Parts: sequence; structure tokens; C-alpha cells
Amino acid sequence: MSSASSVAWESDGPPPPYQEKADGHAPSRSSASPSAFAPTCQLQIEAIGYDFDQALIGKTFENIPVHRVDTGELEYLSLRLKKSSNSCALVRGSDPDRTPLIATLYCWGPGRPPKMRILPRATSLTVEEAIHSDHVECELVDVRSRSLFSRTQRFDTSFGKFEWRYGGGSERAEAYDAASLLVMERIDLSSSAGGMKGKRGIRVAQLVRNDEFRTPGTTRYMGGNGGRLMMDLSSWSDGKSAAIRDVEAFVVASCICMLKREGDRFQDNQIAAVS
Repeated sequence: MSSASSVAWESDGPPPPYQEKADGHAPSRSSASPSAFAPTCQLQIEAIGYDFDQALIGKTFENIPVHRVDTGELEYLSLRLKKSSNSCALVRGSDPDRTPLIATLYCWGPGRPPKMRILPRATSLTVEEAIHSDHVECELVDVRSRSLFSRTQRFDTSFGKFEWRYGGGSERAEAYDAASLLVMERIDLSSSAGGMKGKRGIRVAQLVRNDEFRTPGTTRYMGGNGGRLMMDLSSWSDGKSAAIRDVEAFVVASCICMLKREGDRFQDNQIAAVS
């Protein structure tokens, strides 16, 4: 992969990795961060994304595995059916039937944001049906930008109202000296609800990309590549509003949605630069 780009894309808000030690534990640096954010679980999203050359060639066909850090097990798999579409479905890594949990649908053309289908636990749909069928029993979530030029994306769900945004310089420094930091905040809770208070709400998750956590084989000059997803799901520990496993799957699917959108922006910017 080429890293010969004139812009360090991660520093503008982009890429991460997976490097487990032989004993299966997370790298030592993950316990030494000065950040006040206290994750209850960590996953590794293994997305390749785009470098400069790949962006000019076209879309890559990629299924994205997500591993649990403490065990190294494959926890989720994001499946794409076509190279020509980013639409995908999240399934559990341990499920031989690949029953979809959440499908994310991408529409062609400007002003047509992605939609997420959060499927009921008892669904009998296949991945293809979850993506392509016009008649799906689900919770439908529109992915909305805060403004025309903002990269911040909003998700209003039965779990709560959330925003994914890119962290600023001071936040990146606090989060393992991240080259890129994606932050997910719950914006329908007050600071009295506990957890780390962010710019607009309570921090629920963060995706860290640096030399330690970035997807192996990728660089900071890429767009849409993966990293370490850290989550604080303690708000749902009482089990009254939603199961933690359901919320976790949504956080993973929405994070992958952010990476796919980032990859598309990176590709468009590189094509424009050489046009």
C-alpha cells in the first residue's frame, strides 16, 4: 500500500489497528492512558480502507471483521454483497447462519444519507433480504449530518440519541496520542447521568487510530481504515431499556458506517486532486 500522500489524513480526522500480545491481552499502553474515559469493553475493527492508489482505482470489496480484544475472538463480521455498493449487514462471528443484526443501506446520489435497519432478535431474514427487501420489520434509523459541511453524524434510536464526531487535538492527545479519534456521544442524557462529559453529551465510545491500534498494514495517510473501538456501556447495565449486546452491535455498525463515509470522502478528495 502506498502512503505517498501530501496530507496526513488521520490528523484531519480518520484511520486505527489490532495488535494483540501472545497472551491475548491488550497492549500495555491501553491501561496507561490519561483519558478520563473508562471503557467497559474494547473491540478491534479490522478495516483496510483506502490509500492514494486504491482511491484512484476504485472501490475495494471488503468484509470487515471485528475482534474482541480480551479474548481475540471474532465477535462481529460486516458483510458486503456487492463491490459497487457500501450497503452491508452486521452478523455475529459465532453465528454459522449469519443472521443479520443490523443492515446499513447506502443510496446513490447527493442528499441521500444512509439508513440503518435494526432488526428484531427473532428475525429470519438473510443478509441479502435485510439489505435489499422493501418489506422488512425493523427499527429504521436515518443517518443525518449536523450540517451540510459537517462530518458529524446523528443517529436517533430507541437506545438513545447519538452523535459520532471527530475529536480535536487535545482530545487526540488524551486518547493514546491518537493520530485520529472518532467520538460517539449520547446527546439525550445530562451530565448527571454519569460517564465522561464531552462537547455535546456523554461519551459512549471512541475509535482510536495510532501506530499501536491502527489496522495492521494501514497507515495514517489512509481513509476509512480501522482501529481500537472502546465503549462505555454502563448506562445500559440495568437491562431495563435495552440489552447491552444490542447496544454494542449498534455502536459497532454505526462506527463502521462512519468509516465507510470517511473512505468515500477520501476517495473523492484524491480523485479531485488529480483531475
